[in-house]
Amino acid sequence: MQKIQTCIRKLKSSSFWLTFLDQLQTPEIFDRFLTVMGSEGKMQMVIYGIGSIESYEPPRLQLSLAILMKRMFSWIGEVEVFDPLISLAEFRVLTALDCSVLAINEQGR
Repeated sequence: MQKIQTCIRKLKSSSFWLTFLDQLQTPEIFDRFLTVMGSEGKMQMVIYGIGSIESYEPPRLQLSLAILMKRMFSWIGEVEVFDPLISLAEFRVLTALDCSVLAINEQGR
């Protein structure tokens, strides 16, 4: 949990996050999201094949981005994560971060 919290803080203070946030908040992009969502109201986010958030920084950064987006935007709903090799420790961290861990390999569908 400490590694992912550190990663979230690192990403939140990065120029990448600030630029990405500005881009997502433009009327053009926001309107496109609204069009895609239609009457749903919230967009589900699914992360397939995330990799080991315990062992590697790139998966932690990917998850951190999803978590920050969910915290920032009310139109982002549930975050679901799948990797065939998620450890018990990773499962616990993901659920503590309010992410759902998919049990069935949907083959990216």
